[in-house]
Amino acid sequence: DGGYRTAWGVYPAGGQFDYDQAASVTLGMGAGGAGINPIWLSSYTAFLEAEAALALGITTQGSARALLQSGVTASINKVINFPASIGYTGVPSSQVPTTTQINNYINLVLNSYDAAPNTDAQMNVVMNEYYIALWGNGIEAYNNLRRTGKPSNVQLAVTTPSPGFFMRSFFYPSVFVNRNSNAPAQKTPGDAANKVFWDTNPDNFIK
Repeated sequence: DGGYRTAWGVYPAGGQFDYDQAASVTLGMGAGGAGINPIWLSSYTAFLEAEAALALGITTQGSARALLQSGVTASINKVINFPASIGYTGVPSSQVPTTTQINNYINLVLNSYDAAPNTDAQMNVVMNEYYIALWGNGIEAYNNLRRTGKPSNVQLAVTTPSPGFFMRSFFYPSVFVNRNSNAPAQKTPGDAANKVFWDTNPDNFIK
C-alpha cells in the first residue's frame, strides 16, 4: 500500500497537522504517533442515548435534541483539546475554530433537526453527526449503519460500479477458524449477507 499511504492529522492518530501547507512529510512528524484509537468516547454515549430517545422513547437522560447537542459539543471539544492533551503545539491558532464558529455549527445541526419532518429524518440528523464524530472508529460506524440504516447519504462504492449486496457480517478471523477445532467452517462470500443475531432489519435494508 506504499503508493496510497498518507500522513494522518493530529486527531486521532497523533500525526502532522494538515492545513494544506503542501509540504513534504516524513515518518514521526507532528505528534509522533502519540494519538489514540477512539474505541469509545463520551460523545458516542450521547449519540446512542439520542438514538434510544427517538427509537425507543427512552428519555431518562434527556430529549433526543438535547442529547444530540451534547454529543456534537463533546466531539468538537475532544478534537479541539486533543493536541494539548498529547503535548502537541503545532496547530496554528488561526486554524482553531472560534467559539462563534462552533456555536454556528451546533445551531446549524439543531436547526436541521428541528426542520426534520419526522422521526426517521431526525434519526438521520443524529446518525450523520455520530458518523462524523466516529472519525477513526469504523467499527461503530458500520454497526450504526447496520442497526439504523443511517446516515442515508453514505458514499457508494466508487471503484466497483456494481458492488453487490451490503455485507451484514464479516468473515471469521483466520486464527479463530484455523486454531479452534470446534469453530464453524469459514464463511463463503455469499454468507456475508447473513445477519448477526441482533440485526433484525429486513434484507436489502441497506442499499
